[in-house]
Amino acid sequence: MTEKFNEAIIFASERHARQKRKVAPFPYIVHIYEVMQILRENGADEETLIGGILHDTVEDTGTSLAEIEGLFGKKVATLVSYVSEIKSLPYVERKEEHAKRLANGPIEAKMIKCADCLSNLRSLYFDLKYMGREIWNNFNSTKDNIAQHYYHSIKIFSPLKHTQMYKELTKYFRQVFLEKEDSSDSFNDKGKNNFNDLD
Repeated sequence: MTEKFNEAIIFASERHARQKRKVAPFPYIVHIYEVMQILRENGADEETLIGGILHDTVEDTGTSLAEIEGLFGKKVATLVSYVSEIKSLPYVERKEEHAKRLANGPIEAKMIKCADCLSNLRSLYFDLKYMGREIWNNFNSTKDNIAQHYYHSIKIFSPLKHTQMYKELTKYFRQVFLEKEDSSDSFNDKGKNNFNDLD
């Protein structure tokens, strides 16, 4: 790896230094490292790896795309732009706008977002396993809306069906949203009908 790769890790570590994960109280940078590792395991090139390391800096730390481009180049800035959501929009509108934009983005942007979703669903799976259904109270939307977001994202990732991360993502989606947690969880009965066409 080049010096730019190391610089990206330092940059992301500094920008995310005070942030924690949404449910389990881990430093946010753990998620960034996991996204980078997933991308590495799935054959991403260095610019895509750097885009993965920086994927939340614009969305969550106030970093500008101009700053990313100045430090890491136009391609990395473009990839980060495709995976950054407009946080000022309401949840459903924000996810719909982002899905439309990402669908027209390059395959490298889809790889970064797929790795991001996989990291998040892994966390959700273990949070559910050890902390229970109360974890859904930590989110600013409903379980149904969150499931819809991941479902539509998986559809956008169809060019990545051959990758291990895509296969693992669909596995965790089923485990988090389609396996019955208990008899009072009516979402799962509906979910099995709404999301029964995943590969």
